[in-house]
Amino acid sequence: MVDMAKAKESKRAAATKGYALRPATRDDLKAIVGLYNWAVNQTFATIDSEPLDAEEAQAWWEMHGKRSVLLVATDDTGLIGWARLLPWKQRGFDVVECLVYVDPVHHGQGIGGALLKALTVEARGLGYLTIVASVAKDNRSGLALFTKQGFEVVGTIRNAAHKFDRWMDITLVQKELES
Repeated sequence: MVDMAKAKESKRAAATKGYALRPATRDDLKAIVGLYNWAVNQTFATIDSEPLDAEEAQAWWEMHGKRSVLLVATDDTGLIGWARLLPWKQRGFDVVECLVYVDPVHHGQGIGGALLKALTVEARGLGYLTIVASVAKDNRSGLALFTKQGFEVVGTIRNAAHKFDRWMDITLVQKELES
């Protein structure tokens, strides 16, 4: 089960900073995809080079299962960040992958850290033993976010994706979760 005291503490800390964390709803999908597509088109935060269209976004939402979590950070202007846990692609492993995206206007305010901390609590509650993330090597702030939260670099996939007219390396990070 999710440690409710830690979850409440995380929510209180976020609220005092002017934003709130909560589970995403279908009504959040358009804003989530908008932030994601901005990252696709403008940054190395994702290796994807093509934005999601409405049909792909719907399929992405539908794959949200019982061992997945999708959280959003909101303030009085609306959605300012989101984060997701989803089972890692390899079958038979008790490993979960996480994604964290924050509106660039709100970078440096602790939102990414709060989302990642909440995802880690959720991952433990769902019984996962390990949480991983793939971070583009050029995404220095993303790598800093994960290492600050206790993730360790476990490898690099060279020339993993082609974006912005060049090949990119991916850094794989992981954190072991206490049971």
